[in-house]
Amino acid sequence: MQIQKLSNKQQRWLAIGLLLGIMLSLALLILVPWYNSLSKTLDDIDEQVFRDKRYQSVIASREDVLIEIEQGRAEMGALGYFSDQQKPSLAAAELQRRIKAIVQEAGGETSSTQVLPNKNQESLVRITVKVKLTGDMSMLKHILFEVETAKPLMMVESLTIVPGPKRRDRKTRKRVATGKIVVTLEVSSYIRKEVHAND
Repeated sequence: MQIQKLSNKQQRWLAIGLLLGIMLSLALLILVPWYNSLSKTLDDIDEQVFRDKRYQSVIASREDVLIEIEQGRAEMGALGYFSDQQKPSLAAAELQRRIKAIVQEAGGETSSTQVLPNKNQESLVRITVKVKLTGDMSMLKHILFEVETAKPLMMVESLTIVPGPKRRDRKTRKRVATGKIVVTLEVSSYIRKEVHAND
């Protein structure tokens, strides 16, 4: 087998071809990963820009949301549903006073009142008073109507009715019903949590 020698010109072109091949291979080894990395970086930048625009939109609408919340609070306050008292103890004292006034107006007699522990319910604090009173059924109807239609809101949470004590008839000497009833009520009212300070 005979090996042909390349001329100087052919050797030069072969050397140039090999050099170009090596340079192209190196370029591909460097450029392809770089291009992929650049492409990923550009995608990340686009995603970050999109996120930033979305956050800017949310931040821009924050003021509108806060204004709406304040308007809602003002409207709720104007409706008079919640006690204006700033502390639960003051709200409980006010609730006791209101219930006693309603019972007295209905012709009943309050025998005891007790403030029950407060309960936090989301943005509200529930104030509850337990009242024991004596009267008749028409008195009870009047009290329930007044409590359920009052402002600030009052709600009957619990109601127990038992017959009042019997009295002895003078003629027959037998014990007879008087028509009186003994009522135990738990009545609740609310104050807004952001209004009240801790006792």
